[in-house]
Amino acid sequence: RRRSRRGTLLGVAVLALLCGYAAVTGLPRLLGGERPVRIGAKTFTEQYVLAEILAGQIRQRTGLSTEVLASLGSTVAFDALRGGEIDVYVDYCGTLWTTIVRRPDVPASREACREEVERFLHEEHGIELVAPLGFENAYALAMRRRDAVERGIRTIGHLAPHAPRFRMGSDYEFLSRPEWRALVERYGLRFAEERSMDPALMYQAAAQGDVDVISAFTTDGRIDALDLVVLVDERRAIPPYDALILAGPRIRREHPPVIAALRELEGAISASHMRGLNAAVDSRGESPASVARRF
Repeated sequence: RRRSRRGTLLGVAVLALLCGYAAVTGLPRLLGGERPVRIGAKTFTEQYVLAEILAGQIRQRTGLSTEVLASLGSTVAFDALRGGEIDVYVDYCGTLWTTIVRRPDVPASREACREEVERFLHEEHGIELVAPLGFENAYALAMRRRDAVERGIRTIGHLAPHAPRFRMGSDYEFLSRPEWRALVERYGLRFAEERSMDPALMYQAAAQGDVDVISAFTTDGRIDALDLVVLVDERRAIPPYDALILAGPRIRREHPPVIAALRELEGAISASHMRGLNAAVDSRGESPASVARRF
């Protein structure tokens, strides 16, 4: 019994020393107690590539570990950032303008969009607009080039009279978004069929003739690869869509060097460069991680 008591006292003393050491040296971090920096990504190729680029930049410049959480819906990603489930992600000015700031009008310029979004996010949610990446990826309507040429369709206004005979394909979100309602109101668009589909299949569906018009993204490399044409939005129904790095309150407070590292990416990617990165994944089968490493 005496030996047992001595062993117990010794064990308690060792445990107390370990706890004290952990508190002083930050041992919980070494044991995985501190989570990695979490980068969110929405449900399409560009977002997967950009998330990997942000993760690589953070690791290289700060030495912190990172984790990419992919395939988040637009509002899910923003709510996760605001709630601290993710720390950083890339969103688009027009998306924030319509769905978060809830402005029904179209901003006067790209600069006006960024300034209003930046002010709102900071004041209402404590979210920082870290930097614009340098390109705009707007929603657009696209169709097969040969059909557009045959019918003289260059703008959405030209498309409107033909729409009742056309089938429309979109990603899962677009037909419920304010941008689609604005297009319908300003151009009177009415299609014979409106179909939601996986974004990965949408462009191929247009090229093969399964649908006639799609809701494309202007930096998608498959537009050129599949010989599609983007129609001009001459009535400016769709707002500007500059790609913006956003950072949540937790990462701003606990890891300021992450913000400094991400600011180095300001203006680093042009629209043509982004199309090339997207095409490397969608047309050549490379992984988003390998494309990001090369970048």
